[in-house]
Amino acid sequence: MTKSKDQTVKANATNSDSGTTTILPEGTVESRGIGTLSHDEVSQEIQTFLNGEGKLSLDAEMRGFFTVWMFITRLPVPTWVDLHPGYLMRGMTYFPISGALIGIFVSAFYDICSLTLSLPCIISSIVSEVASFWITGCFHEDGLADSADGIGGGWTTEQILRIMTDTRLGTFGCAYLALYIIAKLELIAILGNSVWCMGSCEGGGPAIIVSHSLARLVAPILIKTKDYVDEGGPKYQFYNFFLQAKYLVTWSRVFFAILTSFAVAYMTYGLQRGMLLVVAVIIMAYVSGQYADYLLGGVMGDYIGGTICVTEVYLLSIIALMSLCQEHILLVSSQFLDICNTFIEATNDTATTTSQAVTMASKLLIENESIFAVVKFLTVITFTAVYRTNVGYPPLPLRKTVTSKGETDQKQTSLNESTAATSKSKNENNKEEKDNEEQPSNELEAALIDPQQNFTQRYDAVRLYLDSLAKPVGSLGSMEDWASRITALQRTTKPKADNAVCLIFAADHGVAKDESDGGANCSAYPQAVSRKVLEGLDHGIAGASVLSKCNDVSLRVIDVGLADGACHYEWSGNVVHSSRYKIRGGTKNFCKGSAMTEEQVGNCLLAGREETRGFIDEVGASVVIFGEVGIGNTTTSSALIAALTGMDAESLCGSGASTTRDGVNRDIVSKKISIIKNAMQHHDPSSIKGKPLQALGAVGGAEIAAIVGGILEASERDIPVLVDGFIVTTAVMIACQIDPSVCRVLLFATQSTEKGQIVALQTISEIATSNNIPAPSKPALSMNLRMGEATGALAAISLVRSACAVMSDLAALTDVLGLEMKSC
Repeated sequence: MTKSKDQTVKANATNSDSGTTTILPEGTVESRGIGTLSHDEVSQEIQTFLNGEGKLSLDAEMRGFFTVWMFITRLPVPTWVDLHPGYLMRGMTYFPISGALIGIFVSAFYDICSLTLSLPCIISSIVSEVASFWITGCFHEDGLADSADGIGGGWTTEQILRIMTDTRLGTFGCAYLALYIIAKLELIAILGNSVWCMGSCEGGGPAIIVSHSLARLVAPILIKTKDYVDEGGPKYQFYNFFLQAKYLVTWSRVFFAILTSFAVAYMTYGLQRGMLLVVAVIIMAYVSGQYADYLLGGVMGDYIGGTICVTEVYLLSIIALMSLCQEHILLVSSQFLDICNTFIEATNDTATTTSQAVTMASKLLIENESIFAVVKFLTVITFTAVYRTNVGYPPLPLRKTVTSKGETDQKQTSLNESTAATSKSKNENNKEEKDNEEQPSNELEAALIDPQQNFTQRYDAVRLYLDSLAKPVGSLGSMEDWASRITALQRTTKPKADNAVCLIFAADHGVAKDESDGGANCSAYPQAVSRKVLEGLDHGIAGASVLSKCNDVSLRVIDVGLADGACHYEWSGNVVHSSRYKIRGGTKNFCKGSAMTEEQVGNCLLAGREETRGFIDEVGASVVIFGEVGIGNTTTSSALIAALTGMDAESLCGSGASTTRDGVNRDIVSKKISIIKNAMQHHDPSSIKGKPLQALGAVGGAEIAAIVGGILEASERDIPVLVDGFIVTTAVMIACQIDPSVCRVLLFATQSTEKGQIVALQTISEIATSNNIPAPSKPALSMNLRMGEATGALAAISLVRSACAVMSDLAALTDVLGLEMKSC
């Protein structure tokens, strides 16, 4: 099973997170693959899921079914459905049911063309296949193409996996896709017009339904019976969670899938043919599993998708044989039995020698073309298998350890030549030393491009390489952490940070409104200041405008919830524009109710994702900076951290945007503490602690939710995020709670004066450590910055570029020590 990135992650950010179910926006599933455990070690996350929300219940099963439906079709699902990997795996039991529904959809197109419009069956089958491609998005066909490229072009297991995870389509993939489509079209066409009769259906329509349903039975069987390969490549993060799938796809669920498959086959073709088809699928799953073990050491998404496609053609062939060639098969079987009986009788006849009996049987075989073709086919296949087993290299899984005698001799010759060259001249000796000095870099490059290496392994390899450079170990401090992260993410020893983008999200907060307007007046500045800041950004004269220009950073500002001003002002659209998901008037006062509805939270997450995705693609960004504008958002951030961590308000609140030079306003701090305590009493912290989306709805802000969505999008694309001060750090903490893999991409720019940032940073560090991800280093700057608008991060972008330069250009210590001093 395989899917493009856009198809795979379709979970609408408007999903509800009510009850005990954790709603996971885009990118969450991928995070489950980062640092996964072994196949035989059950992760704590899965144990928690199985003992909690994943327990057998109508609600859980409905979520499982619709999660699968979301996964394998392009059709929408109810908004309370998420793409939680636990539900996806539990929902594998509904793969055959989903396949039957897809088959019903596709067969409707076949019947309308063949029965109503009286078009030729081949045209009808083409139309039905187009309908199949549309509803599934060529989900399994992509896996067939990738598998064909890998298996056809790979020489070792590693090569096969590397080719399969390459998104480009090769010659084998094109050829197999063409064969698959042509075979499928012809088989459906030769079955003719549909005849619908319970238990004795005929024609193309019923065959479409059965093939779509039963072919998908191989998926739960393979996932349950085989280990899942940690595949790497651009899609590895999503499918990596399957490593633990055997504990979610239980035998009872596999049996249920078999029963539903049989039910579909029985209602279509009756008891005997239905049982035959189900047994045929189980045999196919077994053979495919054995072949997968031989080639890959287990199964993977593309391989399962390819197996489903092959099984469809396999089933259509069996149905065609049963429907159209039954009499001929019986005739051939009878002829074969006659030949066997003739041979046995001749052998028992004392007047006939064994050689004469063999001659008689052989003559009968040759005269019977059908039986002779079968014997010839089996002979050719057997000879090919024996030849491949005994000639040339050993079986594929062992090839990586084999070195031929010629290769050994060549290596020995090269070694002797190298030794001789060493003794010939000083110049050649220096060249050899230089080659040896470059070895660490070559080893690092190999580790970075190795699809089997996860982020932590790549990060550790880079740190070791940095230790070998011309500097005391660790002497560049956080810059070394930044260089290691960016290099591990970009998978190159020449990382880049030249194309940096900054997205600033702006919104107003109900808690910042004047008390006469139903707010709590939490800030030293009136709410109208938010709009004025954006006007300054739109004219290119605000703080972020100046710093982005001088540091060559592309700037974009998005209004996701500003309150309307006294005078109507149209954004230019060049720098500032309003999101289509904007919350009109901003959020509500969270001391009196929820700041946002679940739908608003989801829309803000989606706004952040869309804006980030579009800006990254437009500029080709290598680093992303997020900023915020919104009077009162320090109060909101403190409330979010209090709700999610259970910390008391006194340990979180600072002055925020202050009217004093030192940034201290005790009256404002006291008021914030009172406001947050009031909010916590109103919302019951125990019901939202550790539940990021519920916390955003209860006490969050629109711009903070949008930043969370943007961070998730950047993390999903392996793009480093340079984190600004307190508000953005709060958004990062929330993103990490939703998707722990976000910890990989974080570069903290500035230490805020707000106390709550310390709590957020500690929480992020704990999340990273618990998920086997290197904890991000402490903020680089401590300059008493508290302006917002991403100004701290914009000021620190030069440090990011410096870290890339260190990684790319700093010499190895051995290079420096080997320099020859020139005479004055």
